[in-house]
Amino acid sequence: MFKEISISRTSCKGSSPVYQSTIHSDGKVFWNGEKNVSFLGAHVYTISSQRLKKLEDLLLSFDYKNFIYHSSREIIPDSPTCVTRVVFKHGETKTVVHDMGDVDGVIENKNHTLKQLGKFERDIEQIAGLKNLIKQPLYLYHFKNKHAENQEYVISSPSQEEAFQMMDASHLQCKNWQIEKLGRDSTDKLLPYIVMRKGDES
Repeated sequence: MFKEISISRTSCKGSSPVYQSTIHSDGKVFWNGEKNVSFLGAHVYTISSQRLKKLEDLLLSFDYKNFIYHSSREIIPDSPTCVTRVVFKHGETKTVVHDMGDVDGVIENKNHTLKQLGKFERDIEQIAGLKNLIKQPLYLYHFKNKHAENQEYVISSPSQEEAFQMMDASHLQCKNWQIEKLGRDSTDKLLPYIVMRKGDES
């Protein structure tokens, strides 16, 4: 069993996410989002024992403790990095620094390629609930006032309720909105936003 798993993504010149997170064996997850993520700042939450078991299984199946980083040394300048660190039950510590611009060198274990390391990192983010903090899913909602044709919105938001709250204050009391969920927002936006607003007059 692990004592804690830490994962962080570091800065580069592009729009890659920058954050640090630590998952403890009691289920507590500490998050700090710095840049290019949906949730900026500190956040603490708890994950279930089932998710902790999945993380434990992931460490074993990937054989993280015995992972050896084989690099071609053809590193792309200014590329982001992902750093994972695991403190195991008896105090042993393992850290892997993954330069995202690096490519595989000569390897003996095909399960320990840099591609597999990248998948391992993304699996940690998925299981620990970090994925939605990095980039929350946004959906497009179309609001149209049934009694006023000139009042209309398209809003990108995680939920219909949050989208509704983004409308002008003068429109929030109106009960005549026809609402349609248009689908997933396919842009790279990280935060909710108003796509289109028609008729600001109430």
